Amino acid sequence: MKTFTLFVDFVDQPALNDTTQGLYDFFFPNASIWYETSSYGKLSLDAAADTSQFYRMPLNASEYEWNRGITYEQHKSYIQDALEAYASVNSADVAPVDALYVVAGRNSPAITYSPTFMGNVTTRNGTFVSKKAVTVGYDAYAKWGYKLINHETGHVMCLADLYPATGAVGLYVGDYNIMGNINALYPDYFAWDKWRLGWLEDVQVDCISALDKGVTTHTIHALESKSEGLKFVVLKRNETQALIVEARTGGGVDDKGGKPGIVVYAIDTAVETLQGPIRVFTEKPLSLEDRSELKIPAWGARVIVKEQENDAYVVSIETGWSNATVTRSVF
Repeated sequence: MKTFTLFVDFVDQPALNDTTQGLYDFFFPNASIWYETSSYGKLSLDAAADTSQFYRMPLNASEYEWNRGITYEQHKSYIQDALEAYASVNSADVAPVDALYVVAGRNSPAITYSPTFMGNVTTRNGTFVSKKAVTVGYDAYAKWGYKLINHETGHVMCLADLYPATGAVGLYVGDYNIMGNINALYPDYFAWDKWRLGWLEDVQVDCISALDKGVTTHTIHALESKSEGLKFVVLKRNETQALIVEARTGGGVDDKGGKPGIVVYAIDTAVETLQGPIRVFTEKPLSLEDRSELKIPAWGARVIVKEQENDAYVVSIETGWSNATVTRSVF
């Protein structure tokens, strides 16, 4: 993924002691290393940047009215102001890239948070710049750190927000995904999304029907490991709903010492971002040392941890043991 970063400041909130190189180093190369690790080497973030100067925005930071719920047009105008500031100094527009990062400094609290612009980015004269743009604000420095880049770039790759529109950040997915909580205990993407992104192969997935009666056994390797073995099991219910079983054991980008075990969650691809398209059933991972069995009556499914073999878990999945039907709520 080719990206380009430019740095901006404002008359009312200038960069002061910040340096462009210092801000670049705050985010990179750590965000690039995160992708190298999480993707098993399948995604390289080519993070080019202009560190020659801060580009002065034409309006005061406060005039951008940067609040939650910023409109599409406001967001687009901010990005185009940054591109015009760049073009006024350079002889050409930014060369086309996959993603553009517009980074405001630590002394710009009026740019309160860091949304992703989800449309094609063009200059005001119509020149194409990038497929998406991430506008980095004050929350990156106050709360999230470099992993904000990995969360927002997830949106560039069309991953949904997994936290709720209102309520506690971990309401839907707990501590298991950077798209639900940047500071999560297990801040990786789910196996489901790694498969959609092409980081996991079809042969690393077992698929069974959630509506058939039976018991299957699977040896699931840790999501964080470089093993080319099985990484997750899908219990398909219908065309939009499935139950996913994966293993999380720490390591990789899950580097905060979370307890290892099996994680179970449901997906519904008909549910929109911020509304809970993925919801986790295991507050703590299933393991032989703790709770080893999970029943999900609405799905007629039972997941049991049978053995642990190094970073892999032998799991039995029983389906069809209740009267659950496809008409039941996915959650």
